Amino acid sequence: MKIAITLLSGVSYGGITYFRNLIPALAKVDKVNQYHIFIQRDSPLSFTVNQENFHFHVCAVDTQSRMVRLFWEQFVLPKQLEKRKVDIVFTAKNATIFLATCKTIISIRNMEPFSYKNYDNNWRLNIGSWVRAIVTKASMKKADRIITVSQSTGNYIESLFPEIGHKLNVIYNGNPVNAGCLSTNICEGKPQFLLSASKFVAYANQLNLIEGYAVLNKKKGDLPPLWLAGGVHDPAYFRKVETLIMEMDLTEKIKMLGLVSNERLMALYSQASAFLYPSTLEACPHTLIEAMSFGVPIAASHLPPMPEICEKAALYFDPFDKDDIAEKIELLLSNENLREYLRKESLERCRFFDWEKTATQMVTVFQNIS
Repeated sequence: MKIAITLLSGVSYGGITYFRNLIPALAKVDKVNQYHIFIQRDSPLSFTVNQENFHFHVCAVDTQSRMVRLFWEQFVLPKQLEKRKVDIVFTAKNATIFLATCKTIISIRNMEPFSYKNYDNNWRLNIGSWVRAIVTKASMKKADRIITVSQSTGNYIESLFPEIGHKLNVIYNGNPVNAGCLSTNICEGKPQFLLSASKFVAYANQLNLIEGYAVLNKKKGDLPPLWLAGGVHDPAYFRKVETLIMEMDLTEKIKMLGLVSNERLMALYSQASAFLYPSTLEACPHTLIEAMSFGVPIAASHLPPMPEICEKAALYFDPFDKDDIAEKIELLLSNENLREYLRKESLERCRFFDWEKTATQMVTVFQNIS
């Protein structure tokens, strides 16, 4: 069987983590099927897999432009698939290849198109989300199979579109920490800082986290500083965050780290006294799995899929209630028994997420529709 995967789009933020781990895992578990991987120029993935049944095809045009990528995937790629007599094409994103004559599989890893109207986004982002919503709905109708990366995501999609329920397959992401689950957190003694990591966009909910932190900071003078890591997805929202920090007189307590490297983020997990995750819209957040791998105590939003991902490995708060956020942060910092319990549960729970298991389940889906 010939399986094609396009890596031209969806390679920012979580997409980088997804592909960097999935492709080598597929190579480990499947040495029979033929894989045709379409990549951008200078993609490091072509050097991570050297196996006879994996063939990497570099796109002949510069696909840095979104419009060029879109045109190439939707109009040139279908001809490439026919030329190579591909049986299945997997896009690993919300959008399918509409002109493909072979079987198609998509993966819903972006929930924003379903709920963007619930947030105060920049108008440009709303236009983009509106377009993605149309493409996602059409893609789900076209696709032969739909991968959802959490049960919560699958349930939500089926509630909106019950007619496609038979297409859904839940396959969780693996553990992004390459070294596997770590047994210790190297931050010992008095807590040094609280960490939160997410791109700056309205649904990531840093504003309410800061409000909750401010409530607790007024109560506790020795509260550890809050460090926020992540790139700027919505500049207008980012400015709101900066303004709130200044208005709350927290510029000495809250540190903006920007988009940090993967190596730097791993070091931050290992040194943080707690990891805070206030997001209100996710499919399967890699950052929670990463944080669990380092045994750092976690307080997270109680909205799905966060409780599904962490189960007993996190303390949950109402992400829209600053007082509840403050209460859970205080409890997380003050209760040593709770911290130790969460640490043990995290190191156990993170073992559930395994890229080879993810890849094996993907191959099963491929085989079942061939």
